[in-house]
Amino acid sequence: MTQIKEFTTNTVNSRLQTAGQAPVLHLSPAEELLRQLLLACRDSIVSSNNDVTNLDMWFVGGWVRDRLLDRQSSDIDVALSSMTGIQFGHALENYLEKEKHKYLDEARRLGVPPVISKLHEIKKNSKKSKHLETGSFHSIFGLSVDFVNLRKETYSEESRIPQMEFGTPEEDAHRRDATINALFYNLKTGIVEDHTGLGLHDLAAGVVRTPSFPFEAFADDPLRILRLIRIAAQLGFRIERETMDAMRVIELRQQLCIKASRQRVESELIKILRGKNTLSAFQLIHELRLYNPVFLDAVPCIEDEKPSWVLWHSEWYGPGRNRWARAFETVAFLLSGGLETLRNILLQPEKMDDIWMLTAFVSMGIGHLEDLAERKVKVPGFVFQSVRNCPRIQHYMGEVTTDESFPGKLRTGPLGLLIRSCGSTWRLQVLFALLEADVDQMRYGSEKLAQIKQWSRFVEYISEAKLEDAPYVKPILNGHDILALYGLEKGGPFMRQALDDLLTWQFAHENATKEDAIEWMRTQREMYNV
Repeated sequence: MTQIKEFTTNTVNSRLQTAGQAPVLHLSPAEELLRQLLLACRDSIVSSNNDVTNLDMWFVGGWVRDRLLDRQSSDIDVALSSMTGIQFGHALENYLEKEKHKYLDEARRLGVPPVISKLHEIKKNSKKSKHLETGSFHSIFGLSVDFVNLRKETYSEESRIPQMEFGTPEEDAHRRDATINALFYNLKTGIVEDHTGLGLHDLAAGVVRTPSFPFEAFADDPLRILRLIRIAAQLGFRIERETMDAMRVIELRQQLCIKASRQRVESELIKILRGKNTLSAFQLIHELRLYNPVFLDAVPCIEDEKPSWVLWHSEWYGPGRNRWARAFETVAFLLSGGLETLRNILLQPEKMDDIWMLTAFVSMGIGHLEDLAERKVKVPGFVFQSVRNCPRIQHYMGEVTTDESFPGKLRTGPLGLLIRSCGSTWRLQVLFALLEADVDQMRYGSEKLAQIKQWSRFVEYISEAKLEDAPYVKPILNGHDILALYGLEKGGPFMRQALDDLLTWQFAHENATKEDAIEWMRTQREMYNV
């Protein structure tokens, strides 16, 4: 985090010194061509439309922030002073009817994507948290571009749905979630404008804060709490003290359940789960006691629970008492410095959002999960499967690693059947069982590392026994084959057991043929009393 802050400070300060406190961004060829297109369209609108006598435009928000940090960004929000996003989108399409070929030729010359997609209109729909008309183009020279008007917002006490009006750049900047997201790049002047007076300072200092008083900002829209956590984790920045103090207010945490729609909370959560610094975000969620409103939706908070993240201690694992926090710590260790076998097999990069979500439900029994589901709290299906299969997975892990010899006494057949019954999410379920054992036994230092090595041996055994694809293995004989073998016309309760036995045998006899299976099934007939 120190390196990130130093890089940020050096980058932003160098721009400030060069531009005399008015940073000038150096646009990429695609960005500069987009700027020229929009300014030309603006000139055409103003010169031919009596209703629009002046139109100013800015690139705003995260794009400005990222470009000042020398981070690439292909998503650009364009703010308009006197038109709605949809109005400008239609005007741009009209302008392109005659001029499009010129810009596409220039794009080819510059080596940028010669593509200008069609306008997509996003209508105002408060039920889906769309509070403003937006004109959206999926691709203009390879950039995703949204057009919106400058606005100011007012909120009622009961809802986070704002009343929108056209606003000034200052009003628009102060209604944004963070000062570093409230920077404007003026398309005409090429200058970055800081209408809060704090955005450039905070960007250089590595600080996240609200543009307006934080308590008021969060009371208007409590979802901003989660957004600031995500931004701080994403950039490696710290949240300013007064902003953090407001986040701790119990009433604001309750408002996150009441005023913020579950859809928006889940949307922010998904962005956190898919970010590169998820652990830092969850450290903040834990420290601010936001677990219940974020994951469980309106479950009463336990106010006397003392957050104690073990990473705060100099040791690998300190005396942390919170099981949820420990589970996240363990996942972070497995990702960064854990054993390679576990990391390569269990923690697949494309499943990271599922892995973090799974971790959030460690130590919840099936009864608690069912209660959450009844109250319409979303619990992923693989979490239910993990809880149900956890005892069997832990049992088989113990069988495989029961003594110094490796593997232990467990045959591959029963383990293969277990993994097959877990289905395609078996890796998540094994990870869940590992985390459950970890938080239950609360071992530290070398003892904890020895425990993780046991799980690594177990996963290694699964791989060496070629059982990773067990969920997709089909019985070598089907039900009709078994009925014909036993001379029966219809099945019965025995058939399920027979097929499970066949699969268990099949996993233990990797190269067996159908004829081998028939011979073995003949020896089992008496067991089924048929």
